[in-house]
Amino acid sequence: MMAVSQKAPSHSSKNHAISPSQHAVQFIIGGANLLTDVVACGSLREADEREGPLTVIFGDPNQNLDVSTEKARMLTNDDVVNEHFFYDTLVSPRSRSKTSATDVHTRPLRPPFTNTIKPADSQVLHSGPYYLRDSAIYRIYRLYEDIHLAFMLGVTQDTARPGPTPRLYYDPPSDEYPLRGRRVAVKDVCRLAGTPTSASSRDYQAFTGIADETAEIILRLIKLGAVIVGKTKTTQFASGEHAGDWVDYSCPFNPRGDGYLDPDRSSTGSAAALAAYSWLDYTIGTDTLGSMVGPAASQGIFGIRPTFGIVDLVGIIPVSSRLDTAGVFSRHIHGLKHFGGHWYTKQRTLQPQRLLYAPEHFGDYPDDSGLKLEAFIRDVEKVIGQPRASFDVSASWDEKAGAPDNTSLADFLATTLAHIQLTGSYQNNLPFRTAFKEDKGREPYANPMVRFKWDLGSRLTLEQFQAACAEQDSYRKFLREHVFNDDKTILILPAGNPEPQYRDIYDAPPEKSGYSLQGFGFLRDVYSFLGGLPQVVVPIGSLSRVSPVTGAHIEQPLSVSFFGPEGSDCALMAFIEKVLMESGRPMEVSVGPNVMG
Repeated sequence: MMAVSQKAPSHSSKNHAISPSQHAVQFIIGGANLLTDVVACGSLREADEREGPLTVIFGDPNQNLDVSTEKARMLTNDDVVNEHFFYDTLVSPRSRSKTSATDVHTRPLRPPFTNTIKPADSQVLHSGPYYLRDSAIYRIYRLYEDIHLAFMLGVTQDTARPGPTPRLYYDPPSDEYPLRGRRVAVKDVCRLAGTPTSASSRDYQAFTGIADETAEIILRLIKLGAVIVGKTKTTQFASGEHAGDWVDYSCPFNPRGDGYLDPDRSSTGSAAALAAYSWLDYTIGTDTLGSMVGPAASQGIFGIRPTFGIVDLVGIIPVSSRLDTAGVFSRHIHGLKHFGGHWYTKQRTLQPQRLLYAPEHFGDYPDDSGLKLEAFIRDVEKVIGQPRASFDVSASWDEKAGAPDNTSLADFLATTLAHIQLTGSYQNNLPFRTAFKEDKGREPYANPMVRFKWDLGSRLTLEQFQAACAEQDSYRKFLREHVFNDDKTILILPAGNPEPQYRDIYDAPPEKSGYSLQGFGFLRDVYSFLGGLPQVVVPIGSLSRVSPVTGAHIEQPLSVSFFGPEGSDCALMAFIEKVLMESGRPMEVSVGPNVMG
């Protein structure tokens, strides 16, 4: 179960993985499963033996307070409180320090009582539901079932330390705290103080224990007011794996369609959670070679793989320092733009007037998807005010850059991505493997696909890695100087697979099937993977299909990707928002089986 609250902790807050061994009370009220905080946020000055949930409403003593209106507001705007919390309702003056509180019953089921609420040190109390026990007041969390197996664990914050906002009725977002109260889950390769990090490896989690530091990107989100509610599953060590390759933990279930579409790539838990649960606002993932892009397309949500190098990755388990970045998933393009605008730095302007279109990448799509893709591209053309420009990156390479021996771009980059990420994955995991073996007398367990990957990485020489890095540098220079060399050019490509992929497909052993997951060849999305460009995935609709797994008629998400110059992340998201708005297309997707509800 997931514990969900709306308290935004300060950057110094300590987090706890939810555990039944802690001194918290779990209770059910109105069909909702709830959990009290471990530490009291306040107390009643006069002892009171009663125990149970109650609602506190703070009002101005000099003005008439309409309790019914306040109750209706709470029930409308929050998913933690419900009717049954109003069994006891304490209406108190607006002052949030020492306050007298009179019990005003919405239903006369208990005798009225008068008392005084004394906040605990450094605590600020707001209107909302609480739990009374032994004359102490506790904040509460709502527990949700993780029916799609997207989470590794849920977290609560240690309320013995100060937080800038209360648990439930937080102050509105501000310039200082633009993400205040937003519920965010993070991929389980990010360290979060007070919780374990598994990278989907039981041996890694047991060996490394509880983190005492938090990843820099998560600290930044907390400082912006975000509420971290849990850690989501990842493929093992953020490596390429299909659903059938998972061993230590179960692969999350994609909520789209009949639930058996492959969730795709390593940020699968973050994408599945956001596509499944309306109580979640944003999720964080990482990307080396498609781990933001693939899950966003497969789950039919908005997602960004940002410009390489604009995110501080300290505190995140690495794959490759030359490829890794971190992105955010959102169900709303405005939310994606808002989040990214406060998270990403080093931004530039973008005024799209030239839309690059690579026809060879659209040819594999069936007629129904091809028609929908074409209709969307025409909408983009209308917003830009210019027709698309047909673009052949290989021909442009031959004309404007080229390899010294006239090698084609596809041949020039045939092993570049694979050699960089394989070397990085092997070298970055070697210290853990060595320390574990010295301590335990054996190698840590790794899934077959990961063992295959590490074996490939171990065979690569320093010269091969250095050659790959030089190839990447040449490609990035080509894109920067000859393709995305102004503030007017963007590129559109399809996102995801032409045909749906299902989770019950068992591939051949890694020695035969694993090469396709390592980055060999000239991949469609190499503009972002190797080129470092920002890539934004946009769901534009769905396709009717019949699932071979269940025989059900399902809707498969259909998405596109936009690429822009380095550092144009926020401007690119703003342009996409403009396209959707002016073309009358949905700017938000739904949770559950169907992308568009």
